Amino acid sequence: MNNLRPKLSDIITRIENDAKSRLTSEELRRSDLSVFIRVIAGVSHSIYAALDYYKNQLFSDSAETAYLERRASIFNLTRKTATKAMGEVKFNYYNDVVDVPVGTLLQSQSGIQYQTTSSPNLEGITSVKAILSGKAYNLNKGNTLDLVNSLKGVANAIVHSDIAGGIDAETDDELRQRILFRTQEPPRQGTKADYIAWAKEVTGVGFAWCFPKELGVGTVTVRFLCNDYSMPDTALINKVQKHLESKASVLAAIYAVAPVEQKINFKLKITPSTLAVRNAAVEAIHNLFKSEAEPGGTIYLSHIHLALSSVADEIDHTIIEPATDVVAQSNSYLPTVGDITWEE
Repeated sequence: MNNLRPKLSDIITRIENDAKSRLTSEELRRSDLSVFIRVIAGVSHSIYAALDYYKNQLFSDSAETAYLERRASIFNLTRKTATKAMGEVKFNYYNDVVDVPVGTLLQSQSGIQYQTTSSPNLEGITSVKAILSGKAYNLNKGNTLDLVNSLKGVANAIVHSDIAGGIDAETDDELRQRILFRTQEPPRQGTKADYIAWAKEVTGVGFAWCFPKELGVGTVTVRFLCNDYSMPDTALINKVQKHLESKASVLAAIYAVAPVEQKINFKLKITPSTLAVRNAAVEAIHNLFKSEAEPGGTIYLSHIHLALSSVADEIDHTIIEPATDVVAQSNSYLPTVGDITWEE
């Protein structure tokens, strides 16, 4: 589509030429028409800007935030909201056990805050929840949390079990992909595309694949990954299982599972062998696997060559390992990037 918005200077020139064609030079010399020309041109330029903006909001592949959500609502789709991370911590006491009130604030070394949601047991273990939502609030076991407001007899707290489950809100691009998928693959009473779309409706799911009749007639197996291409935990698997059962035919036996990682190790030689080029090559390989890897699928060696050839500043490369196409062992296995080593 051609750009609807001309430059301000072009609008001014157009109006000036129109005025000159209708007035004599004497009339132009004695008038303040040039001022009005620029005022009118400025208003017209703003109108063109608005038209240019709203033109993009008409289509799902270019609409932004509020307008994108409006288009999603037509298909009964909503943006997946962010969730809060939860886990357990263990308090360290100076002497005797202290009754730590529910709602006590704890803070990580990076300044992220959590709040207790229960009283500690006899071992000092209690549950906590992040103050705000998002992936940034996930924290691994063993990290130290300090008290925001000191409590007599309490030193600090240690993350006892991973504080996990924090997920960022669905981005515009992620929502856009679901809208486009829904548009291009409308529901057909339980096709492969339906199961993929249903799985992706669950917060935290970013990739999904469907395998009908894998375990026999009437069965449907859905394998999926998280938004960040990581393996789902048991809680997310159970959530997807329940969601699929609520959507699918009552006659279908549904199995929501995580794929088994099939690590593919790489041994590469690249020219120039600088850190920047190597890092770009690693990123290119990861992006290729995200776009092409699927359970039971194949990633062609020629595609790996193409990904490496697209790296900025790359002059030449050699793929020592793998020596052939990457082929998944079965539908249960998903090829993923393993160790990448370099030959000089």
